[in-house]
Amino acid sequence: MRARHGVPARETTSIEVPLQLFPRLPETPRPFPLLLGLHGYGMHAATLFPLLARMAPEGWGVIAVEGPQSAFLPGEALGPAGARGFHWGVSPRHEDNQAVHRAAVAAAIAWGVERGADPSRISILGFSQPCSFNYRLAIAPPHGLPFRAVVGLCGGLPGEWTAPEAGTPASAAAHALHVSTDSDEFYALDRVAPFAALLTSRFASARQEIHAGGHRVPSTAIPAIREFLQDHG
Repeated sequence: MRARHGVPARETTSIEVPLQLFPRLPETPRPFPLLLGLHGYGMHAATLFPLLARMAPEGWGVIAVEGPQSAFLPGEALGPAGARGFHWGVSPRHEDNQAVHRAAVAAAIAWGVERGADPSRISILGFSQPCSFNYRLAIAPPHGLPFRAVVGLCGGLPGEWTAPEAGTPASAAAHALHVSTDSDEFYALDRVAPFAALLTSRFASARQEIHAGGHRVPSTAIPAIREFLQDHG
C-alpha cells in the first residue's frame, strides 16, 4: 500500500509488558478451582481483590488481574498526585483491545495453573469495561477449556450480540450471571433489558439480577455471586 500524505502504511508487531497479579492461593488440596477478577476502567486490581476474596467459595484460588495499560484519571493529570488508573485497552482498533485482554487472561490462567489451579475449573469475573471482553472470551477460551462460570458486574455484552443465537461448545458448557444496578449511569435498565435473552441462548444457563445502586459492585450481590460460583464453579 502506498503512503498517503507522506505517512507510510501502518505495520503491527508485539511487545511484552509486565502483568501485575494479586493472588491468594490455597495450600491444599490441589488442584483447586480458580476465580480470575478483572477491574473496570481507571481502577486497580488491589481495590477489587478484597471483594473477590469475599465472593470466592472456601478452598478457591483468587487472582485479581491488573489491566496492563494505564492512563491519568480524568481531572488528575495536572494534579499534584497525578493519579493513574489501569484498563484493558482504549485503542480505536477493537481487535487490538481484544488481543490485549486475551493475552492477559491467558497469562493469568497459566500462572495459576502452574501453582496448582485446575485448568478445567477456571471462572472469570469482570466489573464494567472487561465484561464484554470476558463474554466474548467465553466463546473461545484462551486455555482451550470452557470457563465454568462467567460473572459480569455493571457492564455490557459484545456489540455484535444483537440477537439471541447459539454460542459455541465452550460457551454452551459455561454458566453466566450478570448483575446490574437500578441507577447505573452507564448501563441503564432499558439498555440491559435484552441481556438475559442474549446470554441464555449462548450459555448453559444464564441469570440476570438487578440490585439497588449506581455504577459500582453492589454489596448485596456478593452472597449471590458466591452461591453461584459454589454451584457452577
